[in-house]
Amino acid sequence: MERLFELAADQHGLLTRKQLREHGVDRQRVGRWLKTGRLVQVQPRVLALAGSTSSPRREVLAKVLETGLDACASHTTAAWIWGISGYGPHPVHIVVSRQSRHHERLNWTVHQITGLPPHHRRTVDGVLVTSPALTMLHLAQVVSQKRLERAIDNAWNLRLLTGRDLVALDEELAIQGRNGICALREAAEARGEDWVPPQSNIESRFMELMNAMGHDFRRQVAVAGERWSARVDFLHERTATVVEIQSERYHTSLSDREADRERRVRLEASGFTVVEVWDSEIFQQPALVLDRVAQAIHRAA
Repeated sequence: MERLFELAADQHGLLTRKQLREHGVDRQRVGRWLKTGRLVQVQPRVLALAGSTSSPRREVLAKVLETGLDACASHTTAAWIWGISGYGPHPVHIVVSRQSRHHERLNWTVHQITGLPPHHRRTVDGVLVTSPALTMLHLAQVVSQKRLERAIDNAWNLRLLTGRDLVALDEELAIQGRNGICALREAAEARGEDWVPPQSNIESRFMELMNAMGHDFRRQVAVAGERWSARVDFLHERTATVVEIQSERYHTSLSDREADRERRVRLEASGFTVVEVWDSEIFQQPALVLDRVAQAIHRAA
C-alpha cells in the first residue's frame, strides 16, 4: 500500500483503476473508498486521493492516464508543459501509437502516430509528454510557420533542444512522410545546428526589419582585437558593420554610458563600423533605424 501512495504522489494524487488492481486493491474496495470519499473519480478510469490538489497539470495528466496505452501530452499542450510561451493547457492534445474505440468517446483530441519511440516519451512534473523536438514537429501540423519558428526559438533559449536535435528528428522521421516535416525542416535549415536564437522580442523585431531590407546580419557574434574580445549584438560580416542595441533600462547610467563608449572605441579601432540603436526606436521609429543602419553599411562598404 505504501508503494501505491508513492505512485499517487508522483501523479499529482491520481491513480488509475488498473494501477489500484495491480497493487491489490480490488473493485469492491475501490467502491467502498469512493463511497466514503477516500477516493474521488475524475475520469471513468482515473481516481484521485481525497485532499489532493487539483491543477491544470493534474487535469492534463488525468486525461493522459484515461487515454491509456502509450499516451503522451502533445502538440500545443506539450508546448505548454515544456514552458514555451504562447501556449496553454487547452484544448488538450494527446498522441498514441494506436487507437481504440475507447478513444472515440473522449472529449479531447487523440492523435494516432506511427510509433512513439521511448526516447520521445518524457516526464515533466509527473506528466507524460512528447520530447521537445517531437513537440516542434506536432506544432508544425497545427500552427503557422511564424508561430512554429517562435516556438523553436523559445525552446532553444530554454535549452530544451538544439539544431542537432531537429536534424536528428528529420533523419529519423522524414522517411515516414510525417505531416509538418517540411515546415520543421525549413525552420531548422534557416537556423543551422549552431545557431544562436534571439534573446528577446527586440532582437527578433530587429532581424525582421533587416531581413525585409535584404541586410544579412548575424546575431550574437564573438569578435576580438589584439588584447580584448567581446560579443556584439549584430554583425554585418561583409562590411564589418556592428549594430549594438541599447536599452533604456540598462544603458542610461553614467557608468553604463562610459562602458559603452570604451567598447565602441575598441571596436572602431579594430576596423568595425559601429551603429547604436535604442530598443524603443526599433518598435516606435523603425524607419529611423533602417536609415541609420543603411548609412553605416554604405560608409563601411
